Amino acid sequence: MLTISLIVICLSLLAFGTVAYFTTEDTAVNVITASNIKIDLQESMLSDSGELVPFEDQLDVMPGAKVSKIMQVANTGDQPAYIRVKLEKEICLQDSSRVDGSILQLDINTAFWTEMDGFYYYNAALDPEETTEPLFHTVTFPTDMGNEYQNSVATISVTAQGTQVAHNGDSALTALGWPEE
Repeated sequence: MLTISLIVICLSLLAFGTVAYFTTEDTAVNVITASNIKIDLQESMLSDSGELVPFEDQLDVMPGAKVSKIMQVANTGDQPAYIRVKLEKEICLQDSSRVDGSILQLDINTAFWTEMDGFYYYNAALDPEETTEPLFHTVTFPTDMGNEYQNSVATISVTAQGTQVAHNGDSALTALGWPEE
């Protein structure tokens, strides 16, 4: 009886040991690369011959003048982007004091851009390698600028920002993730 018990125990251990050898292992390596959002601010102007050229500083501007300045944003990334632009206008007078540049008039393109919260938002998502319609084409200096503006320098600072379209609202106005100011 002892011998039979030992044989059963040995067979049981042998069977258990065999089951322990039926194992397997597998490893998978998954690489996920994030995309990017990149934009490029483009400023151009119409030359005297009507040709589109890069913007150059304008000198000796007189009251009542209209200066060509075409402001657009290009999507240079590989994903669609929502675009917004902030404009700041300032005039530095001859005595080096600075004044608000609100007297400078811009012909804002409201067919393609919407103003909200101090920004102009492009009304459509901008696909890669596309460029927005111009935000404005001209800067107009009022005819009633007085002598205090002689030898002054007008500056229009343009800041463009982009954020992803994917999983981010229905328009630039509702999108999240805009850079902090």
